Amino acid sequence: MEPGRKSTPSQRLWRISTFVFVLAFLAQVPAWWQYSRDPYSRTLVSDALSYEQWASRLARDGLSREPVFHQAPLFPFAVSGIYRAFPPALQRHACVAFGVACTSFAVATLVWIGALFFGACAPGVLAAGVVLLHGPFAFHGLKLLPVPLALATQAGALAALGAARQRPTLLTAGLAGLGLGIGALARAEVLLFAPFAAAAVAFPDVSRTRAVRAVLVLAFTVGLAAGIAPATVHNLRRGDFVLVASSGGENLYIGNRKGARGDYSPIHPKAGDIFSERILARELAEQEAGRALSAQEVSAYWRRKAVAAILADPPGWLRLLGLKLARVADPGDPTDIYSFPLERSLYLTALFLFPLPAWFLLLSGSAGVVLSLRRMAQRTWPLAAFALAQLMVLLLFFVNTRLRLPLMFSLAPFAGLAMWEGARAWRASRRRASWAIAALALLGASAVGAALTKPQPRDLVRLASVLSTQERLEEGLRVLEPALSSSPPYAPALDEAGWLLQKKGEWAGAGEMYVRALAAGMPAGRGVATRTRLAIALERSGDPAGAAAQHSAAVADADADAGTHYERAMFLLRRGEREAALRDLKEATRLDPAWPPPREALRGLAIE
Repeated sequence: MEPGRKSTPSQRLWRISTFVFVLAFLAQVPAWWQYSRDPYSRTLVSDALSYEQWASRLARDGLSREPVFHQAPLFPFAVSGIYRAFPPALQRHACVAFGVACTSFAVATLVWIGALFFGACAPGVLAAGVVLLHGPFAFHGLKLLPVPLALATQAGALAALGAARQRPTLLTAGLAGLGLGIGALARAEVLLFAPFAAAAVAFPDVSRTRAVRAVLVLAFTVGLAAGIAPATVHNLRRGDFVLVASSGGENLYIGNRKGARGDYSPIHPKAGDIFSERILARELAEQEAGRALSAQEVSAYWRRKAVAAILADPPGWLRLLGLKLARVADPGDPTDIYSFPLERSLYLTALFLFPLPAWFLLLSGSAGVVLSLRRMAQRTWPLAAFALAQLMVLLLFFVNTRLRLPLMFSLAPFAGLAMWEGARAWRASRRRASWAIAALALLGASAVGAALTKPQPRDLVRLASVLSTQERLEEGLRVLEPALSSSPPYAPALDEAGWLLQKKGEWAGAGEMYVRALAAGMPAGRGVATRTRLAIALERSGDPAGAAAQHSAAVADADADAGTHYERAMFLLRRGEREAALRDLKEATRLDPAWPPPREALRGLAIE
């Protein structure tokens, strides 16, 4: 810029957003540095493990062995690119850097979103501050999950949409569609916003004739199609017409089936990650259909089951919606894999620098929506519609912290607007008392929300299990202490404590924990494994009669599996009861033909 020449608004926005990006990135570095001692940085679990395996396969084989996409593919493709570009020793660090950069980009883009939709830079800057100070955003930036990339692509799509409304041309409309399409490759549910976005392009901030509006919508649609085309074309080549991913039907069923509580629960007890979920969903659907099904047909099968469950009990479904709304409004951490408050307290203390709880965003964002629709509805309604679409996703499917983050992000511009309007009114001496009361109420609610943001017992069990795989047994037992001393005690925590003691060779203590876990009531399907563990502990403690009784009770359980029969078979062999052991080994082989240990044991007996 020439000396003495004033910068343009666009130049100022670029400078401010660049500064915000750098600030957001640097602010996350301390947590990134601490993450190396977090157990989850070494042991990937559930969906993170699935994405790592998926990305590794893509890096090794490309698309040659890839079936119809079950999940949105952009994130594993990005990670596979990192795997190709970096040596193994640096890959995990590069993935974290990528997540931190995506989070920083999303935060910085809020500056543009505020200017494009509110006509001022200040609400966007305040929104960026709110997002940065809400710890779960930075927390999920460290994980091998698609949340940061989804937020970055959605922020870019919103900025492109705002530009298309301010300067409606074929190019800006097409770029808005392209941005939304790329966002759908990171999170397919974003397509629910497509009709709202098309309407926003058709009715921009400046008046246009009907013919021009139609052409703008056509350009938006072409851009949207181009954005999702890589996924759609791949799926067509695999013989199925799936726009992005085929998991929608399964997720709809999981979120609305009988007994659903608003959170995620596996479609089948054996499902533990994305891949096993996909396999079991297909197997169950094909079992009932009596034939092989395409990915689209599998999704349609589960979609029909979801609709049937809703229609079978409409009052129950309305109650379920209430449960989902309660989870959306949870002041704490309705998590499913990782626990922000637990990891923050034990390993990522730098995240205490990001103290704003969920209630701050939810309350201030909702207030901002009301303010915007009262004062500038024509300009801001697409942003409100985007927030509505995010809420629809949660109500249609299920709610946890990482799925709630896009809704929180969509409310951030409105939170910035509410704070900006409050500051303006205060400076102008207008309704100071009202704004002061509102601010105090918000701060009070935020303080309560922060106090309620604490780990749940299941979070302790999950972390203790990961520590167990790393042989950090004493640390695992310390993690479990709050859940063991609670009243009533948490049965899975007792079971996990028994397993940790068993690995330490403290058989009597392990047996005591297993007895207490069974008395406290293990969740459905998990009691049989606890009985088998108890039987092993009793045998090693010198009580073979008690061990035999527990093995028999485990085998008689309706949830007995191949492992249950195999463990009793080994017990019987140690007692010299060969024929009874053979029966258990054959049953274990029948229940799980692909599991090697029972077959190997049978071969060993045949050689004898």
